[in-house]
Amino acid sequence: MKILFPYMARWHAVNWSRYHSLLYALADAGHEIHVMQPPPLVSAETNFQEIETRGHPNIRVHDVALAQWLWQKHAPLDKLFKKAYYSLSARTHAQRLIAEYSIDVMLLYNIPQYRFSSLTGVAVVFDYADDYVDMLAYELGRLNNPVARAIARYMLSSMMRRAAATLSVSNVLAAQAQGNVHVLPNGVSLSKAAAVPFTPIRPVENGGKLVVGFLGAFEYFIDLDLLVDVAKEMPELHFLYVGTGRGWKHVAERLERERIVNVQLTGGAPHDQVFTYIRHMDVCLNLFTKIPVSQRACPIKLFEYLSQKKPVITTRLDEIEYIDENFLYYGDTRDEVVDAIRSILADREGAAKRAEHGYRVTAERYTWERIGEIFCELVQPLVKVST
Repeated sequence: MKILFPYMARWHAVNWSRYHSLLYALADAGHEIHVMQPPPLVSAETNFQEIETRGHPNIRVHDVALAQWLWQKHAPLDKLFKKAYYSLSARTHAQRLIAEYSIDVMLLYNIPQYRFSSLTGVAVVFDYADDYVDMLAYELGRLNNPVARAIARYMLSSMMRRAAATLSVSNVLAAQAQGNVHVLPNGVSLSKAAAVPFTPIRPVENGGKLVVGFLGAFEYFIDLDLLVDVAKEMPELHFLYVGTGRGWKHVAERLERERIVNVQLTGGAPHDQVFTYIRHMDVCLNLFTKIPVSQRACPIKLFEYLSQKKPVITTRLDEIEYIDENFLYYGDTRDEVVDAIRSILADREGAAKRAEHGYRVTAERYTWERIGEIFCELVQPLVKVST
């Protein structure tokens, strides 16, 4: 297949997304991938912080030209404005690429791409990867209102109905999706994880202490204060927090203000280094704020933790219930997370057995190689129909 993906961020950024993993798996299988991207942007968003190049012979990246005076200008609702501006401007570019490269499939994934869904000559697949209406409500802030949410819901449902297929990242989201709906979860590439050599973290700052770790975006859907509270409660342990985002500064300021010295903030890290960091963790945290966006998510970090056979403590989320087969530990509050950490450290053998069980489930159901195969099984028949 020849797949066109209009990405709304920079492809070679620190944020390794669901789409990087899926499209690289498809490229490895021999499919031709064309990625559209907007110009560079100075932003606190991790998906615009370019720190590494991920080349692949079957992936070609196309830059979309935009008016720099407008693209670089800060405006009210800046994130939404830029997504809308890019998507509106890129539609013509996408239609040209469809014709020039004989594209079979166009993969869409968010409401600002509404006008892409009416492009012709391709099978349109909509990926329902997040609760977009609730995410929009957060980004709107004080301007959030019933009219804006109603418009967003209409556009979202219209994109699903127009699409040849809707792929939902979670069972919870699938229950509210429309059209030809299939669940396509997140996962991990075990082959990529195995290929990363073990290297010591430099500088080593844990002083021989056991390490509790977190990996992910420092954003509103992560319980950042809980991460700090747990570390403050357990000074005998070292906490390794890997990632960046709009909430990183809040965490750093709390650590300094409250003189919490047992937390190491690494900042953003290339995806290849993720597995190195996880290997240094004795316990891994999957902590979210309990909001709709989180409840319906299928966290990639969960499978990355499990790929390294690490015990995982997670917030109780609706979608986690579909994934867990008694290999996860739970904690929603500081005391619950602290108790779970102590339980794991008190029974390292039992925790290792649970982690091994989680690894087996991940290897069977949640690898990007297998998810790529399912994508092809679902989408290739649609290409034949559209042609």
